[in-house]
Amino acid sequence: MKAKIAQFVIMSTGAEKEKAMKHPDALGGRPRDFWPAKEGMMKVLTRIVIPAVLMTLAILINPDVVRAQDFNYRDCAWPLEFSPEGSGNVQGPDGAARYWIMPFETQYDTMTIKGTYPNIRFFSFTAYETIACDPPESMCQKGFNLVEYHLYDAQITPDPGSSNPFVLPGGRTGTYTVVISRTLPSSGNTIGVSSGLVWVVMRMYVANDDPSLSGRSLMGGVPLPAITVTDKTGPSKQLDACWPINKWSDISKLAQFLFPPAVDLSIKEGMPSDRLWFASPLNPPSILWPNPDGKYLMMWPGDNYQSGRIIVIHGKAPGFPGTFEGSPIWTPSRGFRSVDMRYWAMCEQDFAPPLSLVGCATDLTTRLEGGYYTIVISDDRQRPGWLKPNINWLPYGDEQYPKFVVIRNMLPAPDFPYAIQNVWTANDHECTFNLSFPDVPDRGAIDEKGPCAKRIMGDYYPDAVWCDKSTFIHGGWQACMKQQ
Repeated sequence: MKAKIAQFVIMSTGAEKEKAMKHPDALGGRPRDFWPAKEGMMKVLTRIVIPAVLMTLAILINPDVVRAQDFNYRDCAWPLEFSPEGSGNVQGPDGAARYWIMPFETQYDTMTIKGTYPNIRFFSFTAYETIACDPPESMCQKGFNLVEYHLYDAQITPDPGSSNPFVLPGGRTGTYTVVISRTLPSSGNTIGVSSGLVWVVMRMYVANDDPSLSGRSLMGGVPLPAITVTDKTGPSKQLDACWPINKWSDISKLAQFLFPPAVDLSIKEGMPSDRLWFASPLNPPSILWPNPDGKYLMMWPGDNYQSGRIIVIHGKAPGFPGTFEGSPIWTPSRGFRSVDMRYWAMCEQDFAPPLSLVGCATDLTTRLEGGYYTIVISDDRQRPGWLKPNINWLPYGDEQYPKFVVIRNMLPAPDFPYAIQNVWTANDHECTFNLSFPDVPDRGAIDEKGPCAKRIMGDYYPDAVWCDKSTFIHGGWQACMKQQ
C-alpha cells in the first residue's frame, strides 16, 4: 500500500512539473526552467498531492463510507423527492404521494423541522439509519435500519397556542415542530437516532382540492417545512430550501447507493399458473424504506407478458376519508358509510433497479361498481377502447422489465378486520412470506401464502388472474375468474 501511495505521489509531482515546464503561468508566472526542488515540491504536495492521497487512503480503508454531502453537496433543505414524475421515479413511489428526503449528517447533533400542518390526507416523518451489515458482500452493506419511533400527522403535537387539524375536534390548521436528535431519546415530537448518516423522509399523500388556487396543491397548500441544523459545538443555522430539487448528480448517486449496478433482482418463475396470488412480506427489506404506517400485499405476474392476454384484478374497496371533498379524516368519502382506513392503492412497478413506478389505481381515482373495483393490466400504450368506463386500467409498461404489483393499506380502523395488517399479524405470521434482497424468492413462495391472506381479507382480497382478452371482452371479470 505504501508503494502504491509513493508511486502516486511521484506520478503526480512529475505531472505537475511537466505542466509547469510547458506553461509558464502554471506556477504563478515563473519561467519554464524554474523548479526549486524544496519550495516547488512542498507547494505541490500541499496543494494537490496530499489531499488526493488522503482521499485515496479513505477509500482504500473503507470503500463504503457514505456521507450526506454525496447527495446534498449544496447543504440545503429537502434536496431529494421521490415522485411518479421525472428523475424522482425511484423505489416505486405511490402515484398519489410525494416523499421528501433530507440526509442528516453526523456532524450535526440536531435537526429541527418547523412547518404548518398541510391540508392533506396523510403526512408523516420517518428516520432511516444507514447501517453496516454482515456479510459485507451482500446488499445489506447498504441497508437501512428503520427507526420505529416515527411520527404521523395525528401524533404530532402542535406548537403552543396552535392546533392539529388531524385530531378531533379538528379546526384550522396550525404549526408544529419536530426534532431529529442524536443526543435526546425518542419522546413527544422528538425522534432519537444514532447512526452516522440518517435519512429523514416526509411522506405526503393525497392533497386536498385547492379552491384557493394557491399553486401549492401537491403540498397541501403550505410550503415545505423549514430545517435548522445544530452542530456538536452549539451553533445553529437554517438551511435554504434546495432549488432545483433532484439534481441529476444527487438522485443518480442515491439510486446507485440503494441498488448498486452489480445487483441482480431477477425473479424465478417457479410453476407458471394463470391464478395470481397476492401475499404479505413478513419484513419488507429496509432498502425499500417501508412505511411503518402501512402494510403490503405483493404479486408477481411472471417472467414475461403473455401475448393476447391481460391481467384482471377484482376486489372490494375499503372506505376512506373524503378529504378531497373538504371533509376531515374521520368523515367517509361519498358512497361509504365508514372510514375503514386512511388510504389504499394498488400500484405496478418495474422489478428492476431503480424500481420505477408504472402506474397506480388509488382510492381517490378508482372507479367502483357496487363497492367493488375491477382493474385490467394490458400491454396497450393507452387505455384500450374495448374497456367499459367502469373498468380501471393500468399499462403493463415496457415488456423487457418484469413487474410486481403491490396493494397497500395505511392506518386501518381498529374495528376493520379485513385489512392487510390483520393478515400480517395473524397466527404468528403464518400468512406471510420471507422477502430479502438480492435473493428474491420464486413465485411459489407467494402462491403458497396467498390463500391464507384471502381467508382473512374475504371480499377485500384482490383476486387476480391471467385471462384471454377475448374472454374478458365477452364475459367480463366473472368469466375470467370462473376459469380458475
